[in-house]
Amino acid sequence: MSHSTPKFLTTLALLGAGLALAGVSHADGPPAAAACAGCHGADGNSTVTTFPKLAGQQQVYLLRELKDYKSGKRASEIMAPFMADLSEANLEELATWYAKQKPAPGVKGDPALLKLGKALYMNGNNKTDVPACASCHEDDGSGYKKFARVAGQHVEYTLEQFRLYASGKRSNGARVMQTVAERMTEQETRAVAEYMASMP
Repeated sequence: MSHSTPKFLTTLALLGAGLALAGVSHADGPPAAAACAGCHGADGNSTVTTFPKLAGQQQVYLLRELKDYKSGKRASEIMAPFMADLSEANLEELATWYAKQKPAPGVKGDPALLKLGKALYMNGNNKTDVPACASCHEDDGSGYKKFARVAGQHVEYTLEQFRLYASGKRSNGARVMQTVAERMTEQETRAVAEYMASMP
């Protein structure tokens, strides 16, 4: 989620989280997951395209991101109030629980972009020194430890992260992402985002 998200969305997110706390059952999950459900879904499969899907996310990656949100290293007006009262143990519980949830199937988007997206994801672009996404995120998009799962992720969320990396507003995590985002065109980033969203 971006720190540039309009403030009215922050209000909506907080409202959604309140509703989640009141009505969503998390018998098999940590108590803190109820507060996350308003944006990320009861099982981590967000249906809102600007909020990332967390189900099946790599535990190491997710824990790092949660810690960065809490410390402010990764800025977000929406995430900040939720992180304030969570302990490190809470963060570890959340990361472990979401990593074990079953991801929803990928969604087919713009078929005209899938061929280009797959080529960039698997092979990169030698002309602009953009590496293959698969080299870190795996051929199937499942990720590995500190590298995020990208399979089935929302297109709009992914595009926003590319923009934040390219502008330098998101600088936590892999520095290579800043370089990659700076070198890719808008068409290329959308094509890759569409391909990743379509992955099972």
